[in-house]
Amino acid sequence: MKSKKKIYIILPYKESINPHFAGAVSIYVKDTSNYSKYKRDIKIISSEMFDKIKIFRNKNYILNFCNKYKDTEIDIIEIHNRPEYLTYIRKYFPSAKINLFFHNDPLTLRGSENIKERKYILSNTNKIIFLSNWIQQMFFQGLKNVNLNNVVSLPVGIDKEKNVNLNKKEKNILFVGKLNKAKGYHIFCNTALKFNKYDPSWKFIAIGNEARKEIFPSKNSVTEVGYLKNSEVLDFYKISEIAIGNSVWNEPLGRIAIESSSRKCLPIITDRGGLAESKKIAYVLKKNTTNELFEYLVKITKNNKLRKKNKIYFIKIIILTLKNYLKN
Repeated sequence: MKSKKKIYIILPYKESINPHFAGAVSIYVKDTSNYSKYKRDIKIISSEMFDKIKIFRNKNYILNFCNKYKDTEIDIIEIHNRPEYLTYIRKYFPSAKINLFFHNDPLTLRGSENIKERKYILSNTNKIIFLSNWIQQMFFQGLKNVNLNNVVSLPVGIDKEKNVNLNKKEKNILFVGKLNKAKGYHIFCNTALKFNKYDPSWKFIAIGNEARKEIFPSKNSVTEVGYLKNSEVLDFYKISEIAIGNSVWNEPLGRIAIESSSRKCLPIITDRGGLAESKKIAYVLKKNTTNELFEYLVKITKNNKLRKKNKIYFIKIIILTLKNYLKN
């Protein structure tokens, strides 16, 4: 049976389709593609498909793609988080519909940093999809009297896990993300050291890595398990009581609250950037200090009824399911 559409999805350079090395963008593309009704029409492009000797930067990567497929009739091309690819795609594939997905702050990405570049994007795309309202707000900073017909804000969705046994939860407090100060890992480690003296029955676990690691928790206060596949992270949420996403910088998305709540694991977050859009399904830190996080943990860990009540409530009100997302 002949495919009705040819849809090419271009991952950012260095993003891997291998689940053992997949980043946030790859995970998003995998989840949405697997459930899409156009699944058979989709081809995912990554730098792993090209000669690694020739591919050592973004420009070479996208040019290799363009030269390889320039004679292919492609209906839709999705560019993920790399607005700098747009000029090349527009030149080589003038008849294709181009959809550009923003996963991060556009003002920090090459190709969308200034007003001129963002006006070009608005004029040369079929759709621009922002994965949070905050990302969209950043894109339109300084822009006036623009056409919003091709703009969509579409927060990330996830399937709820139905088979979570609250009676089998382990006394784990998770940190998920890069182990650096921007993510608030230093605050997590300091809190773990303090809380272990208060109640050593709880286990602090850090899931993630950091290329140039500068934060090292005190002995036995935090167990670092390293980088895990997204499916393994979700399994950790499923068996754990609490997850912490206390970022110091402006996070583009509120994924940690959505994922942990979907597994009845209580999230504690800050309201930085896109994280604020998950406030209804999480506890929110106002100061993001060691003392404040410690006090939250004392309150939550000593009250089993409160934990159970909020786990059930948070998962109940999640509307950002993957099913709803894909409909949109």
